[in-house]
Amino acid sequence: MIKMKSVEDRALSEHTGSALLSKKANGKYSLFLPVEETGENGSTPTQLDKTAIGNRQSTSVEGRQENPQKTIPFFLHRDNINAIEAVEGQVVDFLRLLPDFTGIRFSGTVSKMANSTALNSLEQGQLTITPTTEDVFVDNCYSLVEDTVVFTSGIDEVIYLTAAGDNHSKVYNLTTDPADATIAGNSAATGTATVSVSTHAVTITAVAAGATVVTLTASKSNYASFKRTILVVVE
Repeated sequence: MIKMKSVEDRALSEHTGSALLSKKANGKYSLFLPVEETGENGSTPTQLDKTAIGNRQSTSVEGRQENPQKTIPFFLHRDNINAIEAVEGQVVDFLRLLPDFTGIRFSGTVSKMANSTALNSLEQGQLTITPTTEDVFVDNCYSLVEDTVVFTSGIDEVIYLTAAGDNHSKVYNLTTDPADATIAGNSAATGTATVSVSTHAVTITAVAAGATVVTLTASKSNYASFKRTILVVVE
């Protein structure tokens, strides 16, 4: 059964209950980005005043209703930024999913910016969605949604290894939800560090001085895959 997952990580905010999903190539909606807020849909209609001869008091009727930009905060992290940049400037079909599997569908273009940094706080950015369609309420979203595989164990953002000696490699024994998801690993520069995976045991091994990004992907049939990255610095 589809469930609202919780992504607990210093770089990826927890999301429970409502979620912001986007349509993927298979036609299903799955997690777009872990966010703290989902953004507002629609706006209060403008007020139009009307008067008539003989009436001492004016009356009002509803006027035009706008569909303003949605501004959503997110944590500045390589994985979040990559997810936005993959569709930046394109029209994306979104679904704001509610806990009872009702939802609001809309389309829009996305852009991002980095917020000012405050002392003793996490780096945050702002995701902006400019709607290109009206909001449409969907009474039953259950069949529209595809769950997302998530890592449920902690993964470092940066690790430091040495080309030789005791700190030559790092091993992660990772857990996922669902538990039987498949994990794959890739190093952007195998001349700096390599990655090998045995079931859920991931080993990152230093090769030579430098820095590279290692990407870990969790996947399972009928689920949307999920990626996490690690910056590996070899000293």
